[in-house]
Amino acid sequence: MPEFSIAICDDLESERISLARMVQSYVRAKELSVQLQLFSSGESLLAALEGGQLIHLLFLDIYMPGLSGVETARRIRFTGSELSIIFATTSQDHGLDSFEVRASDYLVKPFQMEDVSVCLDWFFSHLPEPHRLLSVYSEGEWQKLPLSSICYVDVYGHQARIHTARGVIITRRGLDDLESAIDSQDFLRCHRSFLVNLNHVAGIEGTDFRMTNEELVPISSANMSRIRSQFIDWTYIKAWSQT
Repeated sequence: MPEFSIAICDDLESERISLARMVQSYVRAKELSVQLQLFSSGESLLAALEGGQLIHLLFLDIYMPGLSGVETARRIRFTGSELSIIFATTSQDHGLDSFEVRASDYLVKPFQMEDVSVCLDWFFSHLPEPHRLLSVYSEGEWQKLPLSSICYVDVYGHQARIHTARGVIITRRGLDDLESAIDSQDFLRCHRSFLVNLNHVAGIEGTDFRMTNEELVPISSANMSRIRSQFIDWTYIKAWSQT
C-alpha cells in the first residue's frame, strides 16, 4: 500500500506525543503504511510544506503562540494545497473559520482514541481515487491495485480479468463483488460482463467504448441510451469540478 503522510502540529509536546501514539495505534491495527511527522509551530509546518514536504492529513492545533492554527490553515489554502485538515482544539467555537479553510472536522481535547479513530476512518474512506486501492488475490498472493491504474474489468466464467496500465491481473471474483469493492463514480457497468474506468475512456464508437490504449470495451445494446447519457453526465461533472 502506498505510504500516506500524516502530520500533527501542536505547540505542546505532551499533546503531540499523545495524539501521535493514538495515530500509530490505529495504523498498526489497520496494517497501514503511514509516515508520521510532528511540528511544534505553524511556522515550522509551513516551512516544511514550502520545502516540498508532502502531507495528506494534518491534525492542526488552533491555539498556538505565533501563527494560530486558523492562520496557518489560511496560508496553507492560499498555496492551493488540498491536504485534509482536522482542527485539534479545546473549543468548537470556530465554525466560520473551519468553513473558510475547508477543515474536515474537529478533534476535541483531551484526545480520546475513539474520536481519533473516527477521524482516521473518515480520512481513509474519502481518499481521492489516485490513493484508493483494490485488494485482490491473484497468483497466490494479495495484491493492492490503485484504482487509477485500472482501465477496465471483464469477467468470463468464474474469473475476472483486471486490465491495468501494466498488464492483466486475474482473480476469482465476480463482477458484482468487484464493483461493490471499487465503489467509485468513475467506474461504470457498461455491460453485464464489463466494468469500465471512465478516466481511461477516449470516447464512444458505435456500440463500444474506445479506451485511451485503443482497446474496445462493449456497451450493452439494451442499455446503450442510458450508458451514453451517464458517460456524458460524468464528462460534464468531471470538467466542471476541474474548473
